Amino acid sequence: MATNDTKGIEFLILGPLEVRRQGRSIDLGGQRAQVALSALLLEAGQTVTTDRLAEMLWAQDPPASARTQLHILISQLRKALGERHAIETVSGGYRVNPDEADIDAHVVERLIADGRQRRDPSAYRAALRMWRGPVLDGHPGHEAERLAELRLSASEEWAELELEHGDAALVVDALTPLVADHPHREGVRAQLMVALDRVGARQEALRVYHEGRQRLADELGIEPGAELQKAARTVLGSTAASVPAQLPGDITRFTGREADVEELCDLVTRGPVAISGPAGIGKSALAIHVAHRVAERFPDGQLYVDLHGFTPEAQPVEAAAVLGRFLRALGVAAASIPADEGEAAAEFRTLTHGKRLLIVLDNAAGAEQLAPLLPGSATCGVLVTSRRTPQLALTHRWLDVLEPREARALLARFAGPARLEREPEAVADVVRLCGGLPLAMTILGARLVTSPGLSVRALADRLADERRRLAELAVDDQAVRSSFSASYTDLGAAEARLFRLFGLLDVVTMSVPVASALAGLGESDTAALLDRLADIQLMEACGPGRYRMHDLLRLFARERAMVEESAGDRARAVHRALHCYVATARRAALTVEPRIMWRIDWVPEDLGHPGEPLESTADVLEWVEAESENLVAAARQAVAGDDPAIGAYLGACLDTPLEHRAAWREQLALAEITLEAARYTGDPRHHGLGQNDLGWAKFALGRQHEALAAFDLALEWWLPIHYDTGVALALHGRGTTLRALERYEESLGALRQAMALWRVTGHERHVSSCLTGIGLTHQRKGDHAEAIAAHDRSVRLARTTGARVTEIMALGNLGEAYRLDGQQARAAAAFREALRLGAHRGLEGTYWEAEHLWGLGRTLDDHSCYRRSAAILLRLGLITEAQAGEIELSGSPVTPEVIRQQL
Repeated sequence: MATNDTKGIEFLILGPLEVRRQGRSIDLGGQRAQVALSALLLEAGQTVTTDRLAEMLWAQDPPASARTQLHILISQLRKALGERHAIETVSGGYRVNPDEADIDAHVVERLIADGRQRRDPSAYRAALRMWRGPVLDGHPGHEAERLAELRLSASEEWAELELEHGDAALVVDALTPLVADHPHREGVRAQLMVALDRVGARQEALRVYHEGRQRLADELGIEPGAELQKAARTVLGSTAASVPAQLPGDITRFTGREADVEELCDLVTRGPVAISGPAGIGKSALAIHVAHRVAERFPDGQLYVDLHGFTPEAQPVEAAAVLGRFLRALGVAAASIPADEGEAAAEFRTLTHGKRLLIVLDNAAGAEQLAPLLPGSATCGVLVTSRRTPQLALTHRWLDVLEPREARALLARFAGPARLEREPEAVADVVRLCGGLPLAMTILGARLVTSPGLSVRALADRLADERRRLAELAVDDQAVRSSFSASYTDLGAAEARLFRLFGLLDVVTMSVPVASALAGLGESDTAALLDRLADIQLMEACGPGRYRMHDLLRLFARERAMVEESAGDRARAVHRALHCYVATARRAALTVEPRIMWRIDWVPEDLGHPGEPLESTADVLEWVEAESENLVAAARQAVAGDDPAIGAYLGACLDTPLEHRAAWREQLALAEITLEAARYTGDPRHHGLGQNDLGWAKFALGRQHEALAAFDLALEWWLPIHYDTGVALALHGRGTTLRALERYEESLGALRQAMALWRVTGHERHVSSCLTGIGLTHQRKGDHAEAIAAHDRSVRLARTTGARVTEIMALGNLGEAYRLDGQQARAAAAFREALRLGAHRGLEGTYWEAEHLWGLGRTLDDHSCYRRSAAILLRLGLITEAQAGEIELSGSPVTPEVIRQQL
């Protein structure tokens, strides 16, 4: 250090305090003397007050004699230094005279200023060598902090200059201890990383980076800044790496999904996107097609990997192996890639930070495999495909089957449009039998290409056989069965069992209670298993507590059940599920019409399952809405199985609940199933009830002659067994149908006969139903007074017998009779009362509400009533959208045929 030529005293504060005279250390005395001198030297040329010195010396609790003791202390320091003028007494305190003191910090600042001006690393080296440790061995204060910062910034500046001149080893030696002392100083750490890389210690450079990144995250809660990340990229060689282009070729026969493609092209530029869906749905093809569409938006390249999450006969690829591939593709030497997965993932995030890179992670097993492979920057695009929905911060899109139009187009891309145009019906059958599954359509297209003589009809006929359908869906190394198998083998034992059993029922959707009955498990356990099966895309959640399975998956599940479940276990599972339907249907019938026991008294109560709880008419209507298609399928399956009586039980229980939803087609189907069951059971009650229900369903659907024939056949079954209730029911149906056929006297005769039998059997509520039927026949004849009298008697009798639905129907019929008789006020009152009671008794949204709204609309010429009625009819499928539109636009709409024929 340059010294004062006259005094020869050096004050060293860049480390532990030391004072030298002519190269030899001076003994300053005790600790307080050193503290006082340190404070004065840090603020050389500035006054340090007596009070401040006293606080520093006596820890903010100075004695009364502090000033005297301080004066003595300064005198001792002057004596030790041998120079009175080095420490001056000034007003209020003391100061070090900079002209009399040669301080190392001042020398260093001059050297650094010189180095900066001349960009001379030697000046920096000379300055930095003067540091022996923290300023005054950690002395607090603003000036000490300023000098510490000066050391760090000077080190960074020197390292940059030194590296420009090529002496990297010198930089490593100088900065290694400095990084250890200042672990959060990113600039110093960055220069050390570059220096280590220059001397060939790339792994050590990366270790230094990861150590710094970890400490920043753990201790400060931040990620590395731009300078440190730039150094990491430099070490990894990213600036010299070639641009990767790893996408597989675009799918030349990619067809359809236009909306999905456009949406995904937009989403992937905003953040990571996961495409989920079952096996064979076309996730990979879609992802690759989208990736090619957006590739030009990612100029830094495209990375692709098949993670084999669900590849048959293959293990999922380890994330560490994928990271190795990606890092090599980005220019990192194989020897420089960390073996530790976490470190490799950190390098990958560093290397991709700020880049416009597209990454396609195809066929992922799940979140655990994916998490290490996600880049560290939102500037990258990520497309993930998986049969599971990864529980990560991604935008999720679920892929459904192809629309029939798209499925036909995909088949045409293989076989050619002309070939398909020759057999349009066969093509429609193929699409339907494959459920729009892209993999199935691709396989069949390939088969048509390789077998020019194979007609589409022949192919459709082979597929129609469920036992061989999956076998037909295979070509070369592609097969629907093996694709499904990859997901199935990944299941736990309980999940696999429920999946197999699910395939045994022919229903379209399945509720948790039915699945619970099927599996013989509690509902909460069953719901958890169903959710896991939906997560792996072996079924789909299609509403709250409701699931469905693709037709081909159902066939696969059934195959597995036939192999892995005993015949007894299969039969018991189906039996439990069907009994759940019957028990619930029985409860539904009694809920909407408690006095209907005559209809279901021969349905057994000791069923194998208690069914679902239905507490109100609204619950029943909601259940029927959700289950009507499934109930028909379950009844049909029961008849084809080993307990056909279940089909008849379902028909007996469901007729009234279905009537409330005007589900007449389902009523017709169940009636036909009941008759099919009767052919197996031989029970005349099944025959009679089936014909009776068939007659009512055909009447409601406007097929009056067929309805009359069915009622006549019902009588042929009821009369020989002297079942008066059945006879009365058939006569009631005959009378109603004869009215529609304008055979009014015969109608009145049949209805009066029925009424007499109902009285004999004690079913007064049905007497009220016959009375309003008689009233309707009088209406058709134009005998309005007779009609009003009959409807009025029906209403009063229904009230006294508790026939809640009949009361509402009769009120509506009474309103119509008043309207036709010109008594508009009474008509409006009757319709309003019918609507009020209907709402109170849970009949909102039913056919009856629609009919009564229409009647009120005609009475008051109120178009809002027409609109509300039309909305209900449309929702029930009883009119078309076009008809609803005509009602909306017409000032005086025509009464819909469905209402006209009921009146």
